[in-house]
Amino acid sequence: MGKLFDNLNLVLGIGVALAIALMAGVHAEILTAEAVLRWLHVFFGILWIGLLYYFNFVQIPVMPTVPAELKPGVSKYIAPKALFYFR
Repeated sequence: MGKLFDNLNLVLGIGVALAIALMAGVHAEILTAEAVLRWLHVFFGILWIGLLYYFNFVQIPVMPTVPAELKPGVSKYIAPKALFYFR
């Protein structure tokens, strides 16, 4: 299970696939491109809000408590990956 969560793109792909499978199970009679796009819009909206909460309620309050020698690790490794999906 740890290897799964180490790959963010794989986790997001699985999430999208599960959302489409759920949509197909719930709305099998109206499985259209519009319905798929609507569900994807909801999925990425949830992703957007989750990242917003991460930045506002986790990273920003915690950054003053992070030792100075570890702060470059956050700005070089964690924030760019999170901001890639936030844009």
